[in-house]
Amino acid sequence: MKFTDYRTFKTALGGKLLELEIGKVCEMANGQVMVKYGDTVVNVTAVMSKEPRPDIDFFPLSVEHQEKMYAVGKIPGGFNKREGKASENAILTSRVIDRPMRPLFPKDYRNDVTLNNMVMSVDTECRPELLAMLGSAIATSISDIPFDGPCATTQIGMINGEFVVNPSQTQWSEGDLQLTVASTKQKVIMIEAGANEIPEDKMIEAIYMAHDINQTVIAFIDKIVEEVGKEKHSYVSCSVPAEMFEAMKQVVSPEEMETAVFTDDKQTRDW
Repeated sequence: MKFTDYRTFKTALGGKLLELEIGKVCEMANGQVMVKYGDTVVNVTAVMSKEPRPDIDFFPLSVEHQEKMYAVGKIPGGFNKREGKASENAILTSRVIDRPMRPLFPKDYRNDVTLNNMVMSVDTECRPELLAMLGSAIATSISDIPFDGPCATTQIGMINGEFVVNPSQTQWSEGDLQLTVASTKQKVIMIEAGANEIPEDKMIEAIYMAHDINQTVIAFIDKIVEEVGKEKHSYVSCSVPAEMFEAMKQVVSPEEMETAVFTDDKQTRDW
């Protein structure tokens, strides 16, 4: 079978080969990428509804990270012959994908968008969570869904005082640092971290290291978008009317709102 739009892209990342396949499966999705890193494979799709959802005042983004037993070579058996509900790790991975990406969509966008990350194969040396984060950004960037990206994510671990870029599952679980940093071209947009007691300057160094790596990944994504990216579609703006904002300012001035938001004293906020 010949896939007319099938493309592959490769780059080195953290001492391993990152390989992307686009256009071989899920052709009806707005954006799709198969991400391979070591023997870990995650298929990511970005899908958008044709019309905005009526009567809502938020952006309906849904992120699904699907872990299946077959990805590690197991088949459910015994009493439970079906896959169970989403694991805690799957839920947290979905959230860590949502958090940096949601602000990059237009604030007045109300079309449903679903990012689906299906783990096809797992290599314990290459964590699938990282591939889901990168794949979600890539699939959305090359799609026709309005998105002010790309963004990129890097994970940093620490073993015996030395940083490890995109650590294995063992290094991630047993190391002294579990740092996830998401960035755009301009700045760091999300930091999630857990650690044993480490010097503050080492933490800052790790954040800057991850941000620098993210810039190389973003440059790689930009090249992919230039070659296979779709033109972003026009959409119906669902922004709050300017008249409503003006009416709100009559009730609470911008200065009073800023004081209420940034003050630490509860009595001042209530006043």
